[in-house]
This record gives sequence, C-alpha cells and structure tokens, in this order.
Amino acid sequence: MKTILLFLAVVAVGLAGPHTADAHAIWLETSAQAAKNKAHEVKIFYGEYPEGELEPTAKWYSDLKTLDVWVSGPGQQRTKLTLTDATTHLVGSFTPSQDGVYYLTTTHTTKDLGGTTKYAFSSVAPVLVGKAAVVAAPAAALFVLVQPKAYKANDPVEVQVWKDGKAFQEGKVELMSPEGWVKTMKTDVNGKVTFTPRLKGSYVLEASDYQPEAGEWNQQKYTHSWHGSTTRILIN
Repeated sequence: MKTILLFLAVVAVGLAGPHTADAHAIWLETSAQAAKNKAHEVKIFYGEYPEGELEPTAKWYSDLKTLDVWVSGPGQQRTKLTLTDATTHLVGSFTPSQDGVYYLTTTHTTKDLGGTTKYAFSSVAPVLVGKAAVVAAPAAALFVLVQPKAYKANDPVEVQVWKDGKAFQEGKVELMSPEGWVKTMKTDVNGKVTFTPRLKGSYVLEASDYQPEAGEWNQQKYTHSWHGSTTRILIN
C-alpha cells in the first residue's frame, strides 16, 4: 500500500480496501531537537507525501481533523496540545521544562469505515532536549521510531517499530521520499529495519498492519482493520 507518517499514519478516500495507490496519510513535522523552557512547534499534515500533495484541512478524510496530539516527557504528565487550524495543516506547541526525550504522538480511528475496513492513523515525533539517552516510546498499538538526532546523507538510519509495546516482527515499513519514490521494507525479528539515505531532504516512514477482524464501529460492521503509523526524519 502506497501511503502516509505522526506521522499521527492513511486511507483512500472513497475506496473500499487499504491497498490502493491513492492512499493518504497523516504525519507530524517538528524539529528533532528543542531548547528547554522555549516553545517548540509541531505541525500535522494529511496527504500523499511522495506526490507532494497536502490536503487542506477542510478536505481531510472523515473526522481526522478532530485528532488529538499529546506530549509526554521526563517528569511530565501526558498532556494534550491545543491545536490551531492553519488551513493546510494543524499546528500546536509545547514548552519542555527539563532535559530528556519528549514524545509527540497522535492516534485516531476514523469515524467512517473504508468499505468494510476500520482505519486507524498514528504518528510519533521524538524530540530531544539537552543530552539524554533515548528510551522506548510509551506502549501503543503501533509506532515507528527513529532516534531524535541530526542525520546526514549516506549514513545508515536504524528504525524501530513497536506493536502493542513489543517489537513488530516482519512488519511492513514504507520509506517515502519527497522526490516521489517509495521503498518497501520488512522488519527483522527485533522489529527493526535499516536504510541509508543517499539524498538530503525530509522523509516519512510508515509502518502498517492490516488484519482480518470482525466487529461493529459507530453502528457500521467491518471485516478488517488497518493501522498505519508514521514518523518523519530530516536528512542533512
């Protein structure tokens, strides 16, 4: 499935199945490093990343526009950010109070089904303040992570994918480039993949999980569930 990336992440509007070329995604964009006691901004986008298509918020699929973004960090309770509609995206901010790793996360199951599939979108953006060891993100249904640091072209990048708080083995991961290409990879037994970016720029990684699952959601019967999770990485 060509997609989102959390992130906050992908769904094909008006199509019944999750494996389509028109699939969209959500992703969080923010700097991987922040300064203590200074406001740090995050933007949330929805669209077709490899195609450079950003949907205006008025056209976001189903009720995606109502998603929540949370921040959790060292010595800090999980807090919901106040989001503002900036027409092409949502925007919010938080102010870190101490050194450590902070996680910006969003998880949203859309109100409407895609055919008979229930869709869930998530995205995560780790943010480093000062110098601190990187720890695993809070347990969640599905998250794809890279360490919050400066990356350079031609240097290997290790990606960790978590599902229900455990390593996601043999999971599908898509690396999406702003140049318009998508590379599909599979995680190893430790839930990891490694890639070496040759070009500078912003990339989105998306892990996805599609399973047969029967149930009822908002008075709609579904036969499958799909969850996509993204993270963004900047290569200098």
